[in-house]
Amino acid sequence: MVFLEEISKTKSNRYLLKIRNKEEIETYLVFENTIITYSLLSPRELSQIEYNVIKKDKTTDMLYEKALKYIEYKMRTISEVKKHLSKDVKDTEVINKIITKLKTNGYLNDDFYTKTYMNEKIDYDLVGPRYIKEKLILKGIHYDIIDSNLIHYSEENQFDKVFELIQKETKYKIKKPYKKAYMSLKQKLVNKGFSLGVIESSLLSNIDLIKECIDEDLLILREIEILKKKYDFTNYLEKSKATKSLLSKGYKYETIKQHLKG
Repeated sequence: MVFLEEISKTKSNRYLLKIRNKEEIETYLVFENTIITYSLLSPRELSQIEYNVIKKDKTTDMLYEKALKYIEYKMRTISEVKKHLSKDVKDTEVINKIITKLKTNGYLNDDFYTKTYMNEKIDYDLVGPRYIKEKLILKGIHYDIIDSNLIHYSEENQFDKVFELIQKETKYKIKKPYKKAYMSLKQKLVNKGFSLGVIESSLLSNIDLIKECIDEDLLILREIEILKKKYDFTNYLEKSKATKSLLSKGYKYETIKQHLKG
């Protein structure tokens, strides 16, 4: 027989239940909703079903407290909280119950999380929509929520970000031929999560800015001096190898031919 012997309210506004299970006294700290739901207002005999539910609710309450501590100092997504709780319990019903309670009480909101994360990235980081989307997917945010928020990342704003990145990359002299520098800069912008349309349009608009940072004649002359130590330029085959080497580094054939005369 299982009997509820004593109920007392604690300073933390929870209730301490003393339950006799056969010859043992067990204690359970539960929230008020458990008291109300199962009419645990006075000492009485408990059915096995009620007893099992109280035990389960105790686990739920403990995990709820754990979840609150997890989100206390940092916003979390629903997926992140689920993963955190699953370290202690494998019962998906219990975890989902906690998630529902956190959402109802305003502690979890993936849409709000997405808006906040996106705005922070747009305001403080030089990253594009794809970068933001990939990061949010890793945090377990649903595609629909991400896409409905990313439509507010305007193309004009993206062009501003890409231009800022191009300015940053062309602040100092670029030690690569134009073709190589262009492809390298393009790849960096792709890695930052911008679309090819925005990237290519921005690069075309800023060709002069990029070219101003590249002294291709000086660069190829330095390369040739290095290659002269490796190849005999008076030998046709050796000179051809040097030409191939320069082509592989992004120099135009006409530029190479001009500097290898004689």
